[in-house]
Amino acid sequence: MNETIENEAIKRIGSSWLLDDTVKAFENGYKIVEHEGGSRSSKTYSIFQFLFGRAIDGKGEVFTIVRDKLTWIKSTLLVDFKQLVEMLEVPVYPEINFNRADQVYNVNGSEFAFFGLDYAEKLHGRKQDWFWINEALEVEKRHFDQLEMRTTKGGLIDYNPYNDVGWVYDIQKRPDVCVIKSTMWDNPFLEENIRKKILSYKPTPENIRNGTADNYMWEVYGLGNKAKLQGVIFVNWDIVEGIPDGARFLGYGLDFGFRNDPTALVGLWEFDKELYADNPIYRTGMLNSDIINELKKLKVNSGDLIVGDSSEPKSIEEIRRAGFNIKGAYKGADSVRYGIDLLKSFKIHITKRSIEMENELRKYKWKEDRNGNMLNEPIDELNHSIDSLRYIAMEKLGNKQEVQILNRELLGL
Repeated sequence: MNETIENEAIKRIGSSWLLDDTVKAFENGYKIVEHEGGSRSSKTYSIFQFLFGRAIDGKGEVFTIVRDKLTWIKSTLLVDFKQLVEMLEVPVYPEINFNRADQVYNVNGSEFAFFGLDYAEKLHGRKQDWFWINEALEVEKRHFDQLEMRTTKGGLIDYNPYNDVGWVYDIQKRPDVCVIKSTMWDNPFLEENIRKKILSYKPTPENIRNGTADNYMWEVYGLGNKAKLQGVIFVNWDIVEGIPDGARFLGYGLDFGFRNDPTALVGLWEFDKELYADNPIYRTGMLNSDIINELKKLKVNSGDLIVGDSSEPKSIEEIRRAGFNIKGAYKGADSVRYGIDLLKSFKIHITKRSIEMENELRKYKWKEDRNGNMLNEPIDELNHSIDSLRYIAMEKLGNKQEVQILNRELLGL
């Protein structure tokens, strides 16, 4: 058995077979290890454990860890990094601080450096022993090439195969690239509620009756198979630097989340019959008190309209009592589809900093049946900022009576 797996700290917290196979792949001479697979299969944790194992064993190495956007790193990888530091009980210097400009940390003489590729200039000329590209399908190949040519030992790549084309598949033809495929069944630590959520995509008769079945989501996030991304809902958007002078402010939409889903706040403006959206809040683990504090930091005025998820009346009331002008969003039997149609009738510009909204807009799609046919119903994923946008747009630009008439027609009344 190799020395990394024998590390007592790693053994104490437990690991999946993905860690063993990662170590064996590099021992067998592979230069690049790709972790391809479904959602929550322990890809990220296994790669972190591989790096931590080397750090704790005193290798004194430099690890460069990248994702397409720095904000995504702060909301995902750095959260996992902090949790593993605490679980492994290893000292880290400096103290982990997500707001620090440079996310570089020392663990037992090894350097963990996190970079968003939206600041790729910081990587120019940088050398490392190991690199890791998280969610590599989001990343351009030129970044992989730059990292590889300045790496002395090896590279790790992970992704959900949500599209069937990309450089990550092209390099699999190389003899020094090892592909490790995994699914949620390979994660012995997966919470049961998340397992059930992923299983709900499987096109079984029961899931079809419940309206949760989706062939694409099951193939990619359940089975870990690559599939062609089709049926994307929004194509009427682009990215801008900011909100233009003279734009009319309409208000905010607020979608509540907590542990697994993020809380998302979206501001909406109208200018020259086009919409401009900004997504300043997109974060998990937020209590209502945290939301209130963030609204104050953003200088949201007491008169600014906020339209929140009406399924959270207690949260809405607590925020209202804090002095904000918040109300519940209108929700009818077909309000989601109506809201989507309303948003599709406008050209939408999102601010450059709204990268989580950008990610959702790129992947939010119609459900598929077991034969891959598009259904007239969106997936219930990747929709947190989109729901916020829909809430405020329907309140300020929509016609509730039209939604009610549509519902009556659908019911045959």
